[in-house]
Order: sequence, then structure tokens, then C-alpha cells
Amino acid sequence: AHAVLDIGCGPGAAIRTAAPSVRRAVGIDRSAAMIDIARRRSRRFENAEFAVGGVEELAFPDDTFDRVWSIHSFHHWEDQTKGLAESMRVLKPGGRLLIIENDTNGAHGLSRAAADGLAERLRAMGFVDVSVSKPRRELVVDGML
Repeated sequence: AHAVLDIGCGPGAAIRTAAPSVRRAVGIDRSAAMIDIARRRSRRFENAEFAVGGVEELAFPDDTFDRVWSIHSFHHWEDQTKGLAESMRVLKPGGRLLIIENDTNGAHGLSRAAADGLAERLRAMGFVDVSVSKPRRELVVDGML
């Protein structure tokens, strides 16, 4: 049973989707208002938890999560390099990082070139099986530790 972390969880929709099939589902967001909404909407899930915070300083021990993802929030990260390092730190060996963004010219999302560049950054950090895909209108960059 997995433990998952959603960075920039907003009102918690992805956590509510994941909660029935994982051991622990954690969402963080910089917005206290979003975290309040997420907590309220997710009360029925005992394994869902939420905290106000940014990706640059994750308040979790090393090797905590099997999956870390960021859906439509990577472009908001204040320090992407530090955020990627923190995401890697809290991932267990064999864990997977997923970054999902709208396919844009870079405004409020990622361009294909930026997604390819992000994939290269992940490879340089030590991620393996790194890929960029476009299942719908979104770009998905993922890699495994």
C-alpha cells in the first residue's frame, strides 16, 4: 500500500481520488484557504491529510513516499531546483515522481521544450526511466528513483 504526496494540491481532488487505493494520501499547498477546503471536502477519508507548505521545505522525513506528484502547479514553484531536490529526498528508493502540466508555450504550464529540459534535469539528478508523454492536452514528466 502506497504513501503519496500531492504538491500544490489545491482543494484536494487528486488526494480524494487516490485515498481509497493507498495507505496514506498527503496534500500540501501554499494556500491556507485551499488546505481548509481540501480538509473539509476530504473528511470521509481517514488516510487523507493536508498541510500548508511549499515544496522547497517539505516537512517529511527522507524516504517517506512511494509517489510524489505535482498537477498543474510546477510552474508556480518558487525554486524549482530546490523543490525537485526536496521531492527526491522524500521519495523512497523505487519511488516515482510525476509532474503534470498543461502543454502551453510556457505560460501557466510547460512547453514541450521545457518538459524535455525538465526530463534532462531529472536524469542528471539520478532519476531513471524518465519520460515525457502527452496522454491528452497535458505533458507528463515522470521518473523513478
